[in-house]
Amino acid sequence: MDLYLASPKPLKIQAYEILKEAIIRGILKDNEVITERRAMEQFKISRTPFREAIQSLEAEGWMYSIPYKGNYIKPITLEDIEHVFELRIILETSIINKVLTNMDAENISELERLVSSMKKSLLEQDDLVFMDLDTEFHRVIYQLTHNKQIINVFEQTSDLIRRIGVRVLHRETRRDEVITEHKRILAGLKDGTAGEAMIQHLEQTKSIFTELYTKQNEA
Repeated sequence: MDLYLASPKPLKIQAYEILKEAIIRGILKDNEVITERRAMEQFKISRTPFREAIQSLEAEGWMYSIPYKGNYIKPITLEDIEHVFELRIILETSIINKVLTNMDAENISELERLVSSMKKSLLEQDDLVFMDLDTEFHRVIYQLTHNKQIINVFEQTSDLIRRIGVRVLHRETRRDEVITEHKRILAGLKDGTAGEAMIQHLEQTKSIFTELYTKQNEA
């Protein structure tokens, strides 16, 4: 899917979303410079929206600037991985216990549909689509809390996890592992053991993310 300005949203919001998505997908790579010229040529982003988007992305830790040199993509750090998973493990295990009393057949059916959609092969479904389904699986669980603040935390952290996850899915067998882990969570939502299944899923994902990060930085 191409990334460029097209929607009726304010231009600065469009520019922010396009550049952030380009970082998540790896179109803009770690420590790579992004110039006004490239933003215009590749994403159809003009000067003012570009500068406003850069300010927001810097404030959120997605980019950094060097005076008189330019704006660069900020790499993911091991600390980023540690912090985001510490937060998600604490939050999601608590959420599971909360939503167990709110689950109904329709909710279970929606989660089962998402897991079923993830079963397609790599030839039928690219990594980005798979990651979107994975994100939506967790989003459905968060939304069952009916707590806007908790849902906002998920939205803030899910983009970072998507950014890392797109790279991790290149690891052979990880797709099958994710599907199996999601099935365990689903079974746990039915028999009351979902909290343990969620911890195992997040700990395994964190371990693989950390392993990938370490290998990439040793290369």
